[in-house]
Amino acid sequence: MTSSRCEPERLLGNEGKNYADNNLTRIRVDDVNWKALWRNPLTGEYWKEFFPQSELHGGGPPEFVRITEEVAATEFGPLDSD
Repeated sequence: MTSSRCEPERLLGNEGKNYADNNLTRIRVDDVNWKALWRNPLTGEYWKEFFPQSELHGGGPPEFVRITEEVAATEFGPLDSD
């Protein structure tokens, strides 16, 4: 099924952080791998925040990508307690 979405699939830097701050709830943090799992409480969609530019101080600007529930569970563990 294909849906037409207005929301982006990937957000970078301040744009991603602003979107997360205004629309998402952080539910998991993986400090070892520098990533976090976020969820949109209105749509149920999962987002992963990570820092792909490891060569830069602090990993560079954050990147947010929309991920499926299956990917979220694979990368962050069981989601039933969230």
